[in-house]
Amino acid sequence: MNKKGQAATEYLIVLAVVVIIALIVVAITGGIPGIGKGAAGRTSAAYWATQDVAITSFAISAAGDDIVTVKNNAREAITITALTVNSIALEPATSILGLGGTKSYTGAVAACTAGQGYSYPVVITYTNSKTGASTTLSGDGAMLEGTCAA
Repeated sequence: MNKKGQAATEYLIVLAVVVIIALIVVAITGGIPGIGKGAAGRTSAAYWATQDVAITSFAISAAGDDIVTVKNNAREAITITALTVNSIALEPATSILGLGGTKSYTGAVAACTAGQGYSYPVVITYTNSKTGASTTLSGDGAMLEGTCAA
């Protein structure tokens, strides 16, 4: 019997499986434009939602009606002294947030095109009301990412 045909077929099947797995990994990590953007947005939202001063929701729109909602996840009351998104200050004065307290900020963060993705840096500066310690949270490179609304 001729075993060369069987070996070649098995090789091609294994090669096809490896190529498919590689394409899936590239798509998930965002290596192909337009594919995998949702994963980056979900990762960004998950990161910011778990910080001591969390960004629980955000909506950036082409009209400039941008909303960012923060929540105090810390163990003590805090005073937010600065909140910037894309280097635009959203905190005009200090805001005190009790345990679990939330506050929504509005403003024009940036001009974006509806349907296009965005990635903006966030910096939150706050003071622990009990200890007086001041902390600046910059996300360690984690950006606020999503898709621009209409």
